Amino acid sequence: MKWIKIFTFGFSFFLYGLLFISTNGVAGENRLRVYVTNFEGEKISVIDLADQKEIAQIETGKNPHGVVIAPDGSEVYVTNEGDGTLSFINPQDNKVTKTIQVGHHPQQPAISSDGITLYVPLNADHAIAIVNTKEKKLKSTLPVGRNPHIIIASPTSKRIYVTSEGDMKVVVVNTEANRVEKDIPLWAWPRVPSVTPDGKTLFQTIRWLNGALAVDLEKGEIVNWISLDEPKAFPKQGMVAHGLRVTPDGKELWLTTQLNNQVTILDAHTFQTLATLLVGKNPNWIEFTPDGQTAVISNTSSDTVSLINTKSRSVSKTIPVVKSPKRLAVGFVKMD
Repeated sequence: MKWIKIFTFGFSFFLYGLLFISTNGVAGENRLRVYVTNFEGEKISVIDLADQKEIAQIETGKNPHGVVIAPDGSEVYVTNEGDGTLSFINPQDNKVTKTIQVGHHPQQPAISSDGITLYVPLNADHAIAIVNTKEKKLKSTLPVGRNPHIIIASPTSKRIYVTSEGDMKVVVVNTEANRVEKDIPLWAWPRVPSVTPDGKTLFQTIRWLNGALAVDLEKGEIVNWISLDEPKAFPKQGMVAHGLRVTPDGKELWLTTQLNNQVTILDAHTFQTLATLLVGKNPNWIEFTPDGQTAVISNTSSDTVSLINTKSRSVSKTIPVVKSPKRLAVGFVKMD
């Protein structure tokens, strides 16, 4: 009968619409995404982890360097080192909603747990910029030492940790008062920090060492020195261990070695090597999905991103991006 045919067609069209919505991440669905800064490509690559492919490219500013996702997934923030700006991105349509000036050579930022305040290291200004994300305005700056490079937030307290390349230290900043609490000397050029989930230990890669330092944050001092097998090639420009992350459960420490394109997985308590695997050329940055099942690594000289199954400790997918990927952020973003 005619009405049955019409009903069948309409119902099929309705189901197709639902399928389209579910696969394209609209209509109220949160999506697990990766945002990658392509330093020389001057675009942000957006990777959908369900589809395991690049789904968009976003133009922000000159030499995008750092990136972070808002805790509620409503916004993405990118620092553009070449023109001293910060871009705000709406993840629903992957469009830049606003770009503001923050200072000279902004690098890897961190965001407060409530998502209201963004802290941006200004490498050439020897300070951090404090930005209100709701007003999209620079509120103030705070001197922290020479050449601040990376900021990481404490998971358990109102503190951020700022690496100072020029002064070879980590600066502890109280974010309630926006003041420097203390400095932790490293006696070496700091690269990438990572804090354990309990907020007690900071691991820090440094230039020239294929390994990391372990810092007791309560004592404010180095308590362990982790050294991996040195790469066969002489460390050119200190390009040894760079990327560093503690797994979400706090049990493992993952490091990238740039010269031999290797990821080393360590026990986070005994520092024994559990596994090694090869990724792309010059692996730069590591992040984990919230459930800890996937590690995501940017390979700067291969122009790729590696997805690693953390259970099998094997590369599950290599995804081409634009050019010279540096930092990346992984998290759920809002689609409504």
